[in-house]
Amino acid sequence: MLRPFGTRRATLGLFLVASTAASLPAQLITPKTVPIHQGEQFGIYPSQWPGMGGVSIALVDTIGDPWGNPAKATRLTVGSMQVMPFMHTATAGGGRTVSLSVLQTGGAMAGGALFSLQEVERRDLWGNVPISDRRASNQYLSGMLARRFGGGLSIGAGLALAGLGGVDGVGALYQGSDRVRQDGNLLDARLGLTKDFAGGATLEMVAVNYRYDMTHDVHYPATWLWRPCPPCAPTGPCVCDPLVVPERDEENLDRTNIAGLHTVFLTPKTPGGWRIGYLFTANRMSHPKIPNYQIQNIPRDPGNTDAFNLGFGTSRVIGHSTIGLDVILEPMWSDTWADAAGDTSDVNGVLIPRGAHTVDNSFRFSNSRINLGFGHEFVGTSDSAAVIGLQFGLAMRSINYTLDQENHVLRTSRSQDENWIEWTPTFGLRVRGKDIAFTYAMSLTCGPDCSPSDNMAVNFNAPAPDVGVLAAPSAPLTFDGGTARQHRVMVSIRLR
Repeated sequence: MLRPFGTRRATLGLFLVASTAASLPAQLITPKTVPIHQGEQFGIYPSQWPGMGGVSIALVDTIGDPWGNPAKATRLTVGSMQVMPFMHTATAGGGRTVSLSVLQTGGAMAGGALFSLQEVERRDLWGNVPISDRRASNQYLSGMLARRFGGGLSIGAGLALAGLGGVDGVGALYQGSDRVRQDGNLLDARLGLTKDFAGGATLEMVAVNYRYDMTHDVHYPATWLWRPCPPCAPTGPCVCDPLVVPERDEENLDRTNIAGLHTVFLTPKTPGGWRIGYLFTANRMSHPKIPNYQIQNIPRDPGNTDAFNLGFGTSRVIGHSTIGLDVILEPMWSDTWADAAGDTSDVNGVLIPRGAHTVDNSFRFSNSRINLGFGHEFVGTSDSAAVIGLQFGLAMRSINYTLDQENHVLRTSRSQDENWIEWTPTFGLRVRGKDIAFTYAMSLTCGPDCSPSDNMAVNFNAPAPDVGVLAAPSAPLTFDGGTARQHRVMVSIRLR
């Protein structure tokens, strides 16, 4: 359906890559053109290094790696159970989550299962709002199975499902609404492979098929718009009535499909003990339906995105210390458009037939990431003594894009450049004994402004996964997602 142009502030489409949790970086790549934060709620997977700034390419994560590449489950030497409650704050929301997972191995087979229950809340509401409009619940279920073959080859498959009643940040994108009821699901299927070569080199590959399907039922209350009073006559009353905009309900659909391939090649350790890895990831995204958010001036229906990651990582263990570094370049190209719902005339009277493009948006991204991490363990003098470990990290993400927009109704074109950097310092404390380990981790993400924004509907968030926001702003960006935080506790118990 074609709407009037120029009456709203930006063209915004949101598609969510929910399974890109903090433990699964760089496999699902998400365009982001507005500094909004949402990803923390999807950090449901456990990690051995939650305070290392997201370093992952060449750093072995015993309990986290199998969830990204199921074939890595065959590298487990012992089974374990993880209980991980965490709290997060994000743009226009936050929540509480409890995640339970089990990893098990036996012979040539290995596998795992995970279940998470989550409550999220919208924090930009005012007045006596019903609980059902303020809070929502999500459920996540993941499973994987892997087998080790001869010649250093392992193959594994994984499946993740989620029933979603709420996603952080969505309410902030429907400005002026007092209710956004969400309902939907996601499916993430993975097929993984690892191959160990003679000499110590390793090849890792993951094929991903992802489906995201959400419905937003949005309610806008009645509002008054004050109009300038006309000149009053010298005699008689002067009446100036406001314009009343009636309440309304809208249903918006959000659909995204992704096919991706993720590869990492790890070289043998250098004589000095360094491990170096090279990463390549390719995603092809189709967006059959993008919601018509309130902060837009042109509804957009379909779109496509091609996204890539090119990078390298290195890690080294020096005594009881571990250091890691990732550097990733992230080029992307995205095209979205609006279709005419019926025959439409442009400003010159030329007919635009039904189904033809009324607006074309072309994005060119040149993003990049740097992840740094350092960890050290303080080992006791006896085998029975607890080992205390500290982790410090910093993740930096630079977002740069150019938008070229063609408006076929107004017969205008324009170009816009935007860029900013997001900083995520992380910290972790780990205490482990022979059969049990306790971990606390926290993170903070700062976008363009590292303080809460009072002028928008929201305030908080935290580190990578990152869901994506794909927008065609009609003016220089002023939208600020504020900061974000996450606090997580994990207890890992060895299974015998």
